[in-house]
Parts: sequence; C-alpha cells; structure tokens
Amino acid sequence: MQYHLALSALAVVFSKSSAFITPRPQNNGNRFTVGSSRNDGEGDPLFFDDFGDGSFGDGSSSSSNDNGNLSSRISQVKGAEEAYDAKLARNWRRGNWSVRGFALHKTSFAKTDTSEKPAHVSVVAAPSSSFTSISLPQDRALPESRSVAVGRTDGSVFVVKLGDEYLTSFMSVPKLVMEQEENEGQIEGDDEAGMTVRVENEWMDSNELKDRLQEEQTQMAQSPMGEEEGGDQIAQKQNPFEITHQFLASDYPINSLVFHDVIEGENCSGIICTAAGISGEISMWKLPSSDQKHIEMQPQLLSGVHCSQIVSLETMVLQDGTKEQNVLFSASRDGKIALWDLDRNGELVFSCQCTDVENESTVSLTCADVSNPSSWDDDYNGYGNSNGLDVIYLGTSNGYVMGYLLNDLLTSLDSNGDSISECPVPNLHFRAHGTDSGKGEAVTAIKCGGDGTIPTSARLQGADENEASSSTGRSPRISSSILLTGGEDGSVKQWEILSQKASSSASSIRMDHWPRLSTQRMKRRSHLFSPGHDGAVSSISQQGRDSSKFLTCSEDGSVCVWSASSGKELFRMDGFSNKLSSLACLGRELLVTDGMEGCVCVHDFGIEEDAASNGYDLEW
Repeated sequence: MQYHLALSALAVVFSKSSAFITPRPQNNGNRFTVGSSRNDGEGDPLFFDDFGDGSFGDGSSSSSNDNGNLSSRISQVKGAEEAYDAKLARNWRRGNWSVRGFALHKTSFAKTDTSEKPAHVSVVAAPSSSFTSISLPQDRALPESRSVAVGRTDGSVFVVKLGDEYLTSFMSVPKLVMEQEENEGQIEGDDEAGMTVRVENEWMDSNELKDRLQEEQTQMAQSPMGEEEGGDQIAQKQNPFEITHQFLASDYPINSLVFHDVIEGENCSGIICTAAGISGEISMWKLPSSDQKHIEMQPQLLSGVHCSQIVSLETMVLQDGTKEQNVLFSASRDGKIALWDLDRNGELVFSCQCTDVENESTVSLTCADVSNPSSWDDDYNGYGNSNGLDVIYLGTSNGYVMGYLLNDLLTSLDSNGDSISECPVPNLHFRAHGTDSGKGEAVTAIKCGGDGTIPTSARLQGADENEASSSTGRSPRISSSILLTGGEDGSVKQWEILSQKASSSASSIRMDHWPRLSTQRMKRRSHLFSPGHDGAVSSISQQGRDSSKFLTCSEDGSVCVWSASSGKELFRMDGFSNKLSSLACLGRELLVTDGMEGCVCVHDFGIEEDAASNGYDLEW
C-alpha cells in the first residue's frame, strides 16, 4: 500500500487535543515513580500518591481503601500505556500521520543581497540523546526541549526547538553590530574612536517580528484597544518553533552534521560538528547554555587527516573504567577514518588509511555508521572488555562493506605508539551491492539496526559462558546484530552480522555476515526489500532501537517505511521538491525530513486514527 505525500495536498491533521502529548491519568498530589530499565514489559512504572487519598491515623479501614485506589491507578496507567503503544504501532503500520514544520528564509546567512543563490536545507540531524537513551514500551513523548540541527547550502547551521505550530516562518532580518576596538593611542572616554560596524543577518519568527512591529506602532499610537487585540492574538497562538542557536560554519554547503548533546560541561549545552565542501576539514562548535542565539566563539578545527569530502560524522561514548569518553568518528572519500576526543577540544585519538583487502589499493568510502552498545548497556561487557563489540562499519564505492572492531583499531594504535598509516585487516569484509543491477554498485547508505535474531538475554548469558569455555571445551556463544544497507541502484538489504570469540584463549573476535549466498534467507527477517527506490538510497534511519521497522530516503525524492520481518513496504511518502539527503527520528512519534528547499517537515505519528480522514493543504 502506498500513500503519496504531494506538495500541494499533504494529509495534515490539527487538533486542539494533545495529539502529540502522551495521555496520562489526571490525578492530584505528590508522586514518586518507581520503574525498571528492563525491556521485557515487566516493571512498568508505579505512581504513588503520598497525600491525595491517604488519611492520617491508625484506622485499618483506610489501608484497604488506599490499596484499592493504588490498584485502580496502576490499571489506569497501564491501560493508557497499552492504548498509546497500540495507536503508535497502528499509525506506523497504516501510514497515519500529521505534518507541521518550519521554513528558513532563502537569504544567505552572510549576505543581504537577494540576488544571491538561494540557500536551501542540505541536512538535518537529531541530537545524539535520541539514539542513546533506552526506549522502553512505556516511553512517551519526548521532553518539551526536543530540538533538531539543520545545515544549509550557504554553510549556515541552526538549532531549532520544535513546537506544535503548523508552520513557523523565520525571516532574515539585517541588524547592525557595533564593536569597540581597543587601540593603544585611544583617548580615555572617547567611545567613538576605534568603533567598527558590520551587518549581520538574524533569523526571527515572522509572526514574532510582525507582533513586535505592531506593538511598536501601538505604543506610538497609544491605543489601548490595539493592545487588547494583540494580547488576544498572542493568547490564541500555538507554541511556535524557536531558533536557539544560529551560526555560519562555512562558506560551502554543509554535507555532514552531527549534534552531540550527551556531554557535560560548564556553559555548554552540546557540541555540533560540521563538514562542508571537499576540503576534509571538520569544525567543532560548543553550544553555549545561555539564550544567546549567535555563537561568537571561534570553532575548533579538526584537520590534518582528511584530504577529501567527509562522508560521515558519528559520535560515540566509550567506557574507560568508571569514566566515559565522548569521541567523534569521521570518514572521508579518500579512505581515511579517524577518532577525535570531544572532551579534549577535538584532540586526535587515531587515524588510518583503509585499503582494499583483495588488491591492497586505496578504497573510496561512500558512507559509514557506528555500533556503540557499550554507551547505553552497562551489562554489555563485550566478551571481557567494555568496548569489545563496538564496531565501525564502512560502505565503499565498489559495493563492499568493511567492519572494524574498535578495540582492534585502538590496539593497533597502542602497538605502534602513534597513529598508524594503514588500517589493520578488517574484521568483516563482504560484497553487499552491485554486480548485476546495472545501475551502479556503490553502498550509499548504511545503518546499524540493533540486536539480531539471537535474543539479548542469550547474548549476555553467552558473554559469561565465554569466560568458562576454556575449562568446558565448548565453543563460545555467538552474538548477532542487524546491519542495513542501501545501494546506488536503489536497492535496500538487511544483513545478520555474527560475532564470536575466535577461541577460548584468543582475545580476538570473529565476524561474519548472513546470508552469504543469494539463495540463502534470514530467519524471521527479510534480506531483500522490494520494490526499492528509483534513485540512490541516501539515508537509513530507525526509531531508537526498534528493529521491527526502519525508514529509507532516496535521491528520487521519496521516503519508504519498511517491515523488517516481511520485507514489504508499509507506506511511501512522495512529492518532496528536492532530493532527500537525511532523516532524523525523534523518539517513537516524530520523523524530521529535508527535501523541501528551505523548509523542514516534522511528521507526527502520535495522532488519533480518525483524525487522518481530515485533509489539509500544505502550500509552503
């Protein structure tokens, strides 16, 4: 079944009910929540009301009433949770969603001349907290402070706090910035000496700008009636989208962007790393925690490794005993990969050059992703090492997938005493795309899909059994994970990646892929997804660690939602005006897409089912 998302007629629903806020029982009183981090359906949170229904005294009759009220509340909460989970699953399965969004004026960030080439959105990125936080069945809507980072073709970057307004338009407003220059010969008290003036653009909500102008006019006219009408208008407004940070990162289009908000530091609310053009330079920006929208600080340049276009930027959280280390992974077309320490202002950890296993020539990388289970699972001991199963996956221009265990890369670094010039032999190497499609063979998108068909409980149990395998003589237990790939030919494939300790005495881990032959199939999962895209797959995304479905977007201007088990297309979004380059999933409800020139779309699947029958024209 296909649902077409036309530019002039998008199915959009607006309801004054909290369609995007999780329904919760309305009870008064002070509550404490006791929950479990287990993802097995047990240990749902219990809400205790200290004073709402309790009576102070020795009477035993109040005890039975309290127990009855508590049981009733538990049933009510569980019922609401199950209903909300069922609604989300049904909406994703049937393609029921509403759309809202924001538009950035096409004026260039650094110039006010409207004759310049218009600036469009080139990439969107969700904060890293949306991937690392554990997604439980009882999870609801994201916090109100949820944001998304946006890169544009003029080199500008915006961090936008999401709202529930249908469309927020941000206009470019030129402003004069005056700076005092300190000169040795300046006379004390002479404020005009050494003064420089420059023009900057600031993006503001068009409605906010209009209200501000109306307010100024009202104050000049001294019209009380106008003030009351303005107040009524403001009171009736929905919460608009809001730009929290904006800055110019480069003079070239932003092609890679990562938003890392899982970091602690004084006056720092997160880190954004950008790559633009083909220089291979990476800029690291620390976002101030204040309300200052313009970032005045200079970025930290991460250079000296890559000499061509960056194809992937990903963040990882490594475990070093009791400490956590925030690092940035980067990969470029010239086959070089690197790790940078974000806690030390982007200090280089290691870098190496990937080579082709068969002919020992330099490979051309097209995409990359990282599997970082040690960042969120404290019990994931990785066969005796906290980072033992953190893996870096690379896609190449000749259709191959390469996989490196992070520990092996770091061990190679330690043994050489410095950054190595050539990467070690990959732990995993296989052809994923090409050979017979006739449309190009490159792997253009890659995504780690979470746990495979071997249950998590078996994986954790197997890690413990591996410690005792030397005495029993049994083979170490196999761990499995899912890897998703998209090709230049528009094909989409799913792979099972198997990991096993090489032997009871060896510290290395063997990795292999399944299926290995075109005639083989996966267990309880599909390998090939049909009909695929008409253009190269540009991005693959998931909702946290929900492996039951995933999303792909393509240069053909479409988004597809796939069933991981059946391999069938659940529904398709068409009608985007530009090629789609990225997808950003925020929780289980929200999907953020580009592909609409200067606009960013937020697709919300947390709506009521009957609301999808109402039509709304989206004419941005």
